[in-house]
Amino acid sequence: MMLLVHGIPVILGFVMSFYEFPSLRYTDWFRPETFVGLDHFAKVFQKDTIYGAQFWNSLKVTILYTVGSVIGTYVLGLVTALTLDKQFRGKLVARTVILIPYVTPVVVTLLTWRMMFRSDTGVINALLRQAGLIEGSLFWLLGPNSLYAIIIANVWRNFPYAAIMLYAGLQSVPEQLYEAAEIDGAGRWGKLRYVTLPQLKPVSAVILLLLILWTFINFPVPYILLGGSPSESGNVLMLLIYSFGFKQSAYGIGSALSAMLFLFSMTIAYVYYKRVVASSYDGGAM
Repeated sequence: MMLLVHGIPVILGFVMSFYEFPSLRYTDWFRPETFVGLDHFAKVFQKDTIYGAQFWNSLKVTILYTVGSVIGTYVLGLVTALTLDKQFRGKLVARTVILIPYVTPVVVTLLTWRMMFRSDTGVINALLRQAGLIEGSLFWLLGPNSLYAIIIANVWRNFPYAAIMLYAGLQSVPEQLYEAAEIDGAGRWGKLRYVTLPQLKPVSAVILLLLILWTFINFPVPYILLGGSPSESGNVLMLLIYSFGFKQSAYGIGSALSAMLFLFSMTIAYVYYKRVVASSYDGGAM
């Protein structure tokens, strides 16, 4: 079933990237005269072509989107986990409440964010005006701010996962380490830097790896918030692939982009796993 659902479409996508598609009829696709080799990949990498210009812009936007989302998700998740690790009244309720963004259907969550980001009636602009930070209205879903909009929504969506994972990791940190650090004169920040973060390194490595992959190939967040024709600042690779493959019927270019995104993601995952995740667990075992 995994081969049928995942393997065959991936293989077919790679094959499609080497062919031109003269019509919308499937029987006309895979013929000797439609084989173009690496032409689609060459068009994508050439900055002076329309495909290349869009690709390099989308790659930059995707990297910024991934870095901003991963950093924001991890930091907010860590702060939440550290808060939950302390004893306070209503702790059980708090642990349940923070899961709401993660367990709520993604379409419902993102449509709510889309309404909140509206320039005229959105609550985001209303709160910013009330706080005196802006005077007019910001366009969050158009122009340069669209990148910030998808980052904010993606962080809100994923931070509960990071928080629960880090909170579970905190439960395995020996209390003796904190006592020893306190005897050595370490304060709150010293304990966090020299005890908590090193002890959380194995689980943090796994969280960051998954967040990088999930964000890099994320489609629902940018598509639901920005639609299929976003501005340049929000046109991530997944939306560009969707535009080429489903709106412009450029199946070869879309397949080539999908193949490159797949290989790039797998390369990042492999290198990160070998350099960070595996070494973190080896260090923990030692």
